Amino acid sequence: MKWLLRGTWRRISSSIARMEGKLFVVFLFLIILPIGVLSYISAERYTDSIERNTVTYVSQVSDLMISKLDDYMEDMKKISIIPSYLAEIKAGLKESNRIYESLSIESTDEQLDPTTGRAATLSNEQLELLRRVEGSIYFLNNIKNGANTVYLFDRYGHSYFATKSGGVRSDLKSVYQDWRNLAYDAAGYPVLVSTQQVSGSTSGSRYVFTIVREIIDTNYESLGLIAVDANIVVIENIVKDLDKATHGTTLIVDNNGQVVYDSEKKFIGQNMKSNDKLQALGEEGSLHTKVDGKPVLSIYKQSSNTGWKIYITIPEQKLMGEALRIRAFTLVSAISIIGFALLISLIFTFTLTKPLRSLVRMMKVVQTGNLDVTFPVRSRDEMGLVGNAFNRMIIRVKSLVEDVYMAGQRKKEAELEALQNQINPHFIYNTLESIRMTAVMNDDVEVSDMTQLLGKLLRYGMGTGTETVALSRELEHLDMYMQLLNYRYGNRFVLGISNVTDMNLPVMKLLFQPIVENAVYHGMDESKSSMTINLSYEEEGMDHLFTIKDDGVGMSDANLKHLRQRLNEPKDSHVNNGRGIGLRNVHERLKLLFGEGYGIRIMSKQGVGTEVTVRLPKEKTKGERLIG
Repeated sequence: MKWLLRGTWRRISSSIARMEGKLFVVFLFLIILPIGVLSYISAERYTDSIERNTVTYVSQVSDLMISKLDDYMEDMKKISIIPSYLAEIKAGLKESNRIYESLSIESTDEQLDPTTGRAATLSNEQLELLRRVEGSIYFLNNIKNGANTVYLFDRYGHSYFATKSGGVRSDLKSVYQDWRNLAYDAAGYPVLVSTQQVSGSTSGSRYVFTIVREIIDTNYESLGLIAVDANIVVIENIVKDLDKATHGTTLIVDNNGQVVYDSEKKFIGQNMKSNDKLQALGEEGSLHTKVDGKPVLSIYKQSSNTGWKIYITIPEQKLMGEALRIRAFTLVSAISIIGFALLISLIFTFTLTKPLRSLVRMMKVVQTGNLDVTFPVRSRDEMGLVGNAFNRMIIRVKSLVEDVYMAGQRKKEAELEALQNQINPHFIYNTLESIRMTAVMNDDVEVSDMTQLLGKLLRYGMGTGTETVALSRELEHLDMYMQLLNYRYGNRFVLGISNVTDMNLPVMKLLFQPIVENAVYHGMDESKSSMTINLSYEEEGMDHLFTIKDDGVGMSDANLKHLRQRLNEPKDSHVNNGRGIGLRNVHERLKLLFGEGYGIRIMSKQGVGTEVTVRLPKEKTKGERLIG
């Protein structure tokens, strides 16, 4: 497994290392990252925007709904305070208190209706009172829409009611005590009783919420209490438009945890106090939770008047339906764009790198030594410029190879000519040694010295095949040659050396002797008794300059021009007449050894003398060895 992973990684690394691999990776990051990140951010921001807008919208609607509920509750509370200001109602309650107070004193075994708490049989006085009180409160049912039944109770719990729909609730007697406790504890302030499920005498069960209040006379005497039942349909009418708009559900809970309203009718009348999640929330906000295993967004807000808290629950599938569709569309669009862009980038990559691959193949062919290649230039772009430069480079390399070949040929010819000029020095040296021994035996010192000098000159010419020697050895060779000339010509030649300080300076072998020889044989003035040859040295930039100057006959301008031309002509371009061979040999060897910028320069004036300047580089050529 490791071997497989290692091999896969090597192949991937090799692909990336290539130009098309690098370009593809660049395009990959330039395309996928921006488009992918942009698509992701856009989808997330759109989703967040929908959620924020939904929360804002639902909060505003819930504010409106709470405001309507608060207004309705305030109106109900105002209805409950009306009896405290109507003399007719107060008079009826006072009369009821008087009658039932006397009845309770006279009889304790009065039969009461188990539902309403009224006496089973009523006297004419009681019937008259019942009609008068219930007639006085009948109008209260019509003040506010949704008020089903208005109940009045005297201090002894005897009830008077005016019904609008649904009839009298069946549990009136049982709930009276709770209402009484709530009302008397509030001391005249209205109390809102949460939703209860009740059943009427003429209809089925229904949900109502109740406002109860103690009725207090102007002298602060308690006359009884009033209870107004309101149908939960009032809340439902306010909520249903919101549920329709949000596609969600609404739950209203009072401050005791009792469910006031549930649009799904699952929890109405139940106590949710044990639900810590609902109780732990603040006055308003939103949260993500789950209902029946499905994610929902819950937005809640609490009324400052009633203390009721409204929970609006919206399924995220409904809320994010459009966002999910847009996200899916964005994802498909992004993948399509990325795929198309990658396809274009692949085509562009291979189109761009194809000429480069062709150029690389040609360069590998050139590395094998085959220079017969040409890059086909089809455009004038950067690749075309590179191709033109490659073709020019190949042409230049061919030219340089040819120049090197010709230089090698010229060097071989120069070496051959040098060997020919040595005239078989081994044989001559041995013969001269025999002649010198014969002269010694015959006591001929001069012949012996000349022969010894000639032998040393020939042995120096044989050398070891190296091309550079120390300046001291070259000057020593030149001095022996001058001694030999003076033996022959009776001391007519004077050699002067000036400005030479570094005797270890490396110079080309047989550099000065051919120049001096040419000066002697072609520049000697027969009219003069002696000839002075001076060798001087100077530095010029990065070069060494040696100047050999004589006071011979010199040359005319025409002869000087002709000699300069011959120095730079190929050897086989003219007939060899034996003149200037030494100078041309030195000039040719200097160029071969150090380059075209080096060699000799000749200046001459007829009747004055000739001056030959030798130019050498300060830096030795690669592979040179200095002979000690």
